[in-house]
Amino acid sequence: MNLLDWLFLDKKMDGIWSETETIKYWLRVEAELAVALSDAKVITVPEADAISKACVFESIDVSELVASGRNVGYPIVGLVKMICNQLPESYAAKVHWGATTQDIMDTALVLQGRDSLLHIISLQTSLAEVIGKLVDQHQDSVMPGRTHGQQATPTTFGAKMAVFLEQLSDDQEQTFLALEHLSGISLFGAAGTSAALHPNGPAVRSALAKRLKLADRDIPWHVNRNAILKVGHALSLTLATLSRLAREIIDLARTEIAEVAEGQGMYKGASSTMPQKANPVESESILGFTLSASHHAFALQRAAEAGHERSAGEWQVEWKVLPDIFGSTAAALQLGISMISNLQVFPETMKKNCNRDQGLLLAEAFMMFIAPKIGRDVAHQQLYAISRYCRTAGVSFEASLRAKLDPNYLKLVGDFSFDPHDHVGDAKRVSQIALENWKLRKMLNANNLAVYVM
Repeated sequence: MNLLDWLFLDKKMDGIWSETETIKYWLRVEAELAVALSDAKVITVPEADAISKACVFESIDVSELVASGRNVGYPIVGLVKMICNQLPESYAAKVHWGATTQDIMDTALVLQGRDSLLHIISLQTSLAEVIGKLVDQHQDSVMPGRTHGQQATPTTFGAKMAVFLEQLSDDQEQTFLALEHLSGISLFGAAGTSAALHPNGPAVRSALAKRLKLADRDIPWHVNRNAILKVGHALSLTLATLSRLAREIIDLARTEIAEVAEGQGMYKGASSTMPQKANPVESESILGFTLSASHHAFALQRAAEAGHERSAGEWQVEWKVLPDIFGSTAAALQLGISMISNLQVFPETMKKNCNRDQGLLLAEAFMMFIAPKIGRDVAHQQLYAISRYCRTAGVSFEASLRAKLDPNYLKLVGDFSFDPHDHVGDAKRVSQIALENWKLRKMLNANNLAVYVM
């Protein structure tokens, strides 16, 4: 295990993709396949019952399964043999009937992916909830809005966080779409024609899909990995949102800005040599997960290059990167929930920072204030010159206006508010709409989840 996982592993996601659980997913598919075969009258009910009862983890010698998998290249041959060893010869002859290795592993992958995506959705909801609290609490907390890394015009911390709330809500919508596309059965045999099950292929496949609560499929997807790509895409969106969130907190927590800080705790973010340090370690760890996992998500694009009816190596890429993408996304979400839940926000510092650049944060506001009188272009030229003077002379924006504005318009300075609170535009409306949008999304989520967790 790598150090990042060792420190911040999401235990639930790790369990889903563990060796034991992965084998159990394979066994579940083999067991349900036997019952589906009996549903379709391909094998008898006693045969199906016996096979199903033999598909238990206790029947599997994991070390032997691994050794067999290394030799064969795939684990299902060894798995089937161990199931057969628990049965009379006549029943054993019906194990894995009509399926190919990839059918079992892809269908199990769908079940694993479904459970993983449901966990991701739960974590996304938890993160959105704590972000929503910040949006609500700080609708009026004025701060500098920043573009190109520099102060631009006033905004509020609520409006800033509202963008993250909307972005995460969009990410979750894509996660649900990925879940929908992924949740399909695979049972098409060696070359995708169900020849070994002919003419019972559609009936068996439909029965198996029903038992596993998956969508039926009529066209093989052994090499059509679009559903997997959509999972990778959805998780990549969440990873990008988390990266942006982490970078934002790191930047706002800089000593020179100090508008937020990660939660305090004894030795939280401590340095081994600098006693004063309280590093943004949760944000930093989020970036560790998101940056590495985003590269793995790209690897799925290469895995989708599989040719003919079955891949020749591309499929194995998924074995490596999918568990990591899921694990990294879940861990980063957990870190994000903790980081935002305990975030310290300093509205007074935000307000103070609005004056760090001599008050030039209000230059656009004043330009638009006088533009109806002198025209926007003329106003822009005058305010550009005044802004340069303000920085060169090191005097306040208000003093610069009184010193350099066209005398014909000096009287307008007295009518202008130099309080940043008066120039945040629709910031509060942005916060409120984001909260309403999220409220609606939660209602839709409840309906969507009912399909998968009933």
